[in-house]
Amino acid sequence: MRSIYKFLPCVTALLITAGVVAQGVDQAKSNLRKQKWDKAYGQLRKAMTKDSLNTTAAYVMAEYFFTPANPAHQLDSAYRYVQHSLVDFQKTTAKQRERLKRFPLDSLVLIRLRQQIDSAAFARARTVHTEQAYVEFIAHFTTAQQREEASGLRDEVAYQDALLQNTHPAFAAYLDRYPQSARAREARTRYDRLFFESATRDQRLASYEIFLKDHPDTPHRREAEQNIFQLSTAAGSIESYENFLRSYPQSAYAGRARNILFHLLPEEQREGKFKGDSLRAVIDLEHNYLVPFLHAGQFGFMDKDGHEIIPAGMDELANDYRCGNVTDDVLVLPHNVVALNGAIIANEPALSVDDIGAGFLLMEKEGCATVIHKTGFAVGDGCMDDAKILNGKLLALKKDNGWSTWTLTGRQLMPNAWDEIHALKDVIVLKKQSAFTLVTIDHIAACAEQQQPVNGSEYQEVKPWPGDKIAVVTTEGPGVVDQSLHNYIRPARQTLTPAYFGATITNESGTRTVNATGETSPTFRRVIVQDPWTAVHDGMAWRLFAPATMTHQSPAFDSVTFAGPFALGMKKDSLRIYFSPRRYITLPQPLRTEFVPGQDSSSFLMVEQGDKKTIYNRAGQKLFTTPLEKIQYAGEGFFVVHKREKKGLLSSDGKPVLPTEYDAIGSVSHGVVSLLKATKFGLFDCRRKKLIAPGYSKNLVPYNDKVVVAYKNGAYGFVAWDGKPLDAIEFSEVRYWNDTAAFVKKGGQWMVYEIAGKQVLLDKVSTYKLIQDRPGEKLAIVQRDRHYGVINSRKGTVIPMTFSDIINVGSPGEPLYFTEKHVEEASIFVVIYYTAMGKMLRKEVYEQDDYDRIYCPDN
Repeated sequence: MRSIYKFLPCVTALLITAGVVAQGVDQAKSNLRKQKWDKAYGQLRKAMTKDSLNTTAAYVMAEYFFTPANPAHQLDSAYRYVQHSLVDFQKTTAKQRERLKRFPLDSLVLIRLRQQIDSAAFARARTVHTEQAYVEFIAHFTTAQQREEASGLRDEVAYQDALLQNTHPAFAAYLDRYPQSARAREARTRYDRLFFESATRDQRLASYEIFLKDHPDTPHRREAEQNIFQLSTAAGSIESYENFLRSYPQSAYAGRARNILFHLLPEEQREGKFKGDSLRAVIDLEHNYLVPFLHAGQFGFMDKDGHEIIPAGMDELANDYRCGNVTDDVLVLPHNVVALNGAIIANEPALSVDDIGAGFLLMEKEGCATVIHKTGFAVGDGCMDDAKILNGKLLALKKDNGWSTWTLTGRQLMPNAWDEIHALKDVIVLKKQSAFTLVTIDHIAACAEQQQPVNGSEYQEVKPWPGDKIAVVTTEGPGVVDQSLHNYIRPARQTLTPAYFGATITNESGTRTVNATGETSPTFRRVIVQDPWTAVHDGMAWRLFAPATMTHQSPAFDSVTFAGPFALGMKKDSLRIYFSPRRYITLPQPLRTEFVPGQDSSSFLMVEQGDKKTIYNRAGQKLFTTPLEKIQYAGEGFFVVHKREKKGLLSSDGKPVLPTEYDAIGSVSHGVVSLLKATKFGLFDCRRKKLIAPGYSKNLVPYNDKVVVAYKNGAYGFVAWDGKPLDAIEFSEVRYWNDTAAFVKKGGQWMVYEIAGKQVLLDKVSTYKLIQDRPGEKLAIVQRDRHYGVINSRKGTVIPMTFSDIINVGSPGEPLYFTEKHVEEASIFVVIYYTAMGKMLRKEVYEQDDYDRIYCPDN
């Protein structure tokens, strides 16, 4: 009992203390309502100091800091105290919670206050609307319902900040902080673009190549490859396209590179470059042709093997195509422009298409002309006035009366600011008004990479000069530059003349020579140039001079003349004849020389001394000496010589071949020469020494080694080399067919006549037309008794003579026959296409109207 009394004072003290604390919180709340801020704050601090576990004090303190009118208003503190109150509340007993309800205070009240604080904090963050404001809200107000919305706003305002900076580091930092944001994809896109632009801002080839090497998976790979493709091939050389294909065989632009390269390569090089490539089909078609056909009222095209290349689908067809043998690699059809292999180049109608070279076309449409490659890609900006290729390496496009230059890949190099543009090999001539500017293709390409304007040297006149050089005129006078635009001959007041070795320069002091390397000779008083010789006069004497080595080739002469390729130096009583700088002869005067031209590359010099005439060949070899009056070269090592009014024939060693008794002797051809004597014609075989004595009215023509066609008494016939006729001379015309048979005409009809057997192999031929005329083989369409067929000089009948008409719609080298049989009773036309070997390819049946549409009357 005594112990209980001892405990009662303690309990009483605690109750008194609790009551005092509770009273202090109540007073603080009252003062808070009265806006006695300092007094309320002091009471709350005192209450919380006396009792650290004081739910009501923490709650009222939260209200204190949350009240907007309070100068000490602070949302972060309000949130901290309401959280503190909630924690304290969780620690209270059921009995304590009952007492707290009388305050009144429970968990709902606390949570409601916290939500109000959260909302106010979120509103504050939205008012500030910065990334940091949202970051702080999310960090401090961990239970706020607006956290997700705040995260979205944080991401958005951070994205807008990055947009303002618009640098790849800004977007990289954004992605590091917010990889899952709604703007992450856009940020990644902008980062990739800005990083690509930053890494390649100088727009040089090396920068694009390094970027692609370091970032092979970049989304801008195609753009990087495009720039590499355009810059590395800007000069347009074949090698540049080959190098690109070696370095980037899997590039998105490898196909276009191959297409351009294909059309730049000479035809003979294409097969080796494109084995197994899709362009192989194009190569095969280059040796092919297309033939039109008509099926179900629609036109199409097939190749020489009968394969349909362009299916039937056209209502009309230009007359140029109806006769077949279409070898143009571009076809202008009613609704599109198509390649020879059937690939569509432009899926729109065109009025005309001009092939400007290097695989490019100038396609004219209604009111517009565009430049398009044969593989389908376009170059240039909109409609053009004109276009041309510059040395197979660049494009010149004319628009609004101004010319510009473009790469073959479609990159503009120079603006359309020039009145005229043309190429002198690898130098581009730019004309504006009356001034000319010269720039090299390589320089233009380099300026494109460096983003610099194209600067060149200006001239008053420009024109081609031999050796791929360029003649120019400046204010200083005429000059010559090379392909690198270096001075070959510096402009000055002078007269320039091209020469086989380079040029001559003449001014008031005299004349100098300039060789191919630009080396200049001393000044001479006079210079005479006749390829391969140059004669110079130094004021004292004439000499032969070699501009290539700047050395004299002869001693001094009184005069120098030329006879064809021979140089003649005269001095007092002697003449030196130069056949080459090291081959010459010296002869005493008097004598006369005469150049004897050959019928090919040969040439001769005749030297007459007294009554003797000596012939020397180009090498200086003495061939023969003769006393005859005149000498002419007849060809193939034979010479016609004259004696009075008659002519004979000598061999190259001067031996007589024919006596000088003929009125005329022709040129030797294939060892045979025509003769004329007393108005009659004969023939002589120089190799076999066989003579058909003159006795015929026209020139005799060898038919084969054993037979000659002769004309006598108004008719043709065949004679042997002994001069005897092989049969009656009775034909009005003779034409070669093969070694053993000829086409001969008699009584208005042709026949195939076997010469040796004197037999008619084919008669009653009213007309025939050769469609193949090779030395060893001939092919003819023959009409016999109103029927047509095809015969071959080696193989005989190819197409039997049973058709109403036959036309070759193929090529002469590889025919394809359009044959027709007219069935009059049914008023239909049966058309069958045959190959050169007589194999049937296609059969169609037409009525009159459709037959007229497909028939070509011009073949």
